[in-house]
Amino acid sequence: MANRIFHDVQALNPGIKIIAGTFKPNGSGAVDNTANVGNGFTVARTGTGQYTVTLDDVYPGLISAQATAALNSAAATFMQITGAHDVSSAKTIVFTALSTGDTAAPAAADIAAHAHNHVHFVLFLRNTSLTK
Repeated sequence: MANRIFHDVQALNPGIKIIAGTFKPNGSGAVDNTANVGNGFTVARTGTGQYTVTLDDVYPGLISAQATAALNSAAATFMQITGAHDVSSAKTIVFTALSTGDTAAPAAADIAAHAHNHVHFVLFLRNTSLTK
């Protein structure tokens, strides 16, 4: 067992909040937020393969973010955090689906609407002005 003082979610940092969720991409159409799994966020398709997660609340900082595309069939698709994230005023973070397809250079690509296509994500947020 670790010999440290942990706060809230067994974190070395105080005031850690976790928002985890799943949404269903809809090709070039809008994300249906009533199908989201998780609380504290909504999602909008804001460009080709681009999904903007808007948080319900503001946070002083983002510690870490991960997103994974779960697809019905194997594809060379991965998620990347793109652009500037702003969890302290605009309350947004952008994930972009990138596909390598037949080339080595990844390009933004929509994820087709399918019952088994989802994007899973987890955000670790700082809910205090303390940075350590």
